[in-house]
Amino acid sequence: MAKRSRKSKLPGCIYEKRGRYYWKVKLPGESDAKARPLVPVGGRYATTDRAVAEAVALETWQKAVFESDEARASRADMNGDVGSLVQAYLEFAKSYYLDENKEPTREVDNIKLALRHLIDVCPTMAAEEFGPLKLKEMRQAMIETGLSRGVVNQRVGIVKRMFKWAASEELIPVNTYHGLLTVDGLKRGRSEAREPEPVTAIAPSHVYAALPYATPTVAAMTELQLLTGMRSGEMVIMRPMDLETSGAIWQYRPATHKTAYRGHRRTVAIGPRGQEIIRPFLKRKLDEYCFSPAEAMEQFRDKNFRPGTKKPSYLGNRYTTQSYGNAVRYAIKAARRAGVDVEDFHPHQLRHTAATRIRKELGLDAARAVLGHRNLRITDDYAELDQSLAGKAALKLG
Repeated sequence: MAKRSRKSKLPGCIYEKRGRYYWKVKLPGESDAKARPLVPVGGRYATTDRAVAEAVALETWQKAVFESDEARASRADMNGDVGSLVQAYLEFAKSYYLDENKEPTREVDNIKLALRHLIDVCPTMAAEEFGPLKLKEMRQAMIETGLSRGVVNQRVGIVKRMFKWAASEELIPVNTYHGLLTVDGLKRGRSEAREPEPVTAIAPSHVYAALPYATPTVAAMTELQLLTGMRSGEMVIMRPMDLETSGAIWQYRPATHKTAYRGHRRTVAIGPRGQEIIRPFLKRKLDEYCFSPAEAMEQFRDKNFRPGTKKPSYLGNRYTTQSYGNAVRYAIKAARRAGVDVEDFHPHQLRHTAATRIRKELGLDAARAVLGHRNLRITDDYAELDQSLAGKAALKLG
């Protein structure tokens, strides 16, 4: 006999039947409610644990909200709850945050990450009832996951932006959005949020010490980023069609970049040394990515051949910033196993190192131009080694 369980913050009814948990609910995109077993990942049967059942139910609800292929036909289809609002905003974001090729930018992924916290806290709450205290509750949940203060503020800002859009579309009362504006961002040293360690430059000698232990593809990416100061996200999406190679200085125009949605154009200048690094990777179709993880894996297999090994099937057609960073870390570990003294570093530090070198040799304006920054204050944050040099000069000269 089915046993009705205590009330959950999730919609529908989570109930126990013969010791296992089930959920009767109408998911976003469905026309009718139906009962479904709450089976954890890797399991075959419905769970016997209530806490696990609620976690599986929440994950199922999130998946329905964020991955439903059914677009809202009209505002009459909206239920007025937070989940419906999230779906509507994501449909808008996919058509608004586009790169030059009319493809969604990384901002859409950032929006999804932020709104998952909202669904965690209040999956079925009426959108117009979401007020400052609920926003603070969501923010506290972010802090407790270990997110840094800057990331928390960024994601809270995205949630506010969604409610601003909803107010402009008359999906919620304007005063709902105005109430959220009363919640200020977290201030340094005045919250429980983790303060991230500042990203510092890395001495080029450590970078070059690790390169022999990377695959040729990853070594090329690492050295090119060190020379040009481009972002990792710009590096991994490079294609032959994005390069202008007719002049003495090559011009790389990424199909998408951090501020593309604001109408800013980004051009990376590549000199002779960088050109020699890229040249072997241009021998492919114009619309293929220059740096292929599948090719890097073949290079690794050739270097570390083990009979019977197979190429992983999960390799994509290009690196992500995460997989690129993982490859760099692997090279560092391999160098250390070989007895090489090399410090830990990640790809973003290469950008800082390039900024410091350019600023030292050519000035702050040149560093700003190379990095693609819109103001000098941001560029100045990338020059930590200058402070070290100034200290050494003061110690020596008085």
